[in-house]
Amino acid sequence: MEEEHPLGYLLGRPLRVFLNQLANEFRNREIELTFEQFVMLRMINANSQLIQQDIAHHLQKDKSLIVRQMNGLIEKNYVVRRANKADKRKKNLILTPKGTEMMNKITELSFEVSNKLLSGIEVEDYNAFRRVLNTIQENGGSSDELINNSN
Repeated sequence: MEEEHPLGYLLGRPLRVFLNQLANEFRNREIELTFEQFVMLRMINANSQLIQQDIAHHLQKDKSLIVRQMNGLIEKNYVVRRANKADKRKKNLILTPKGTEMMNKITELSFEVSNKLLSGIEVEDYNAFRRVLNTIQENGGSSDELINNSN
């Protein structure tokens, strides 16, 4: 397959546009969260059995970076660590009511930004786009298994 631009460029540019738009909306509404923290809140909301190591693995990020991001969420009272019933050495991450409220707010905001950026795109084109992205992700050995297996 001949490409005018490498895949990283084709994926990176629209992602950067989305992230900039979302960051602007966060600032406009005085939401002090990073995009990574937003993703973590969504993951924790979807799976009550997650531990920090799961998030680091899923996001392919260094564990120490995840610990710092998570500590920020804990300081804001969005997340708590609770001992895992089966393995007391593990700490499950649980959203607080304040965290659930924030997660709902920023999810709604994310959809607003998405809808703005997707305006004018036909449903068939969007579905094809999603299939292509899922295939790329699967070809890279990654999936959304952690966030799709909620408990």
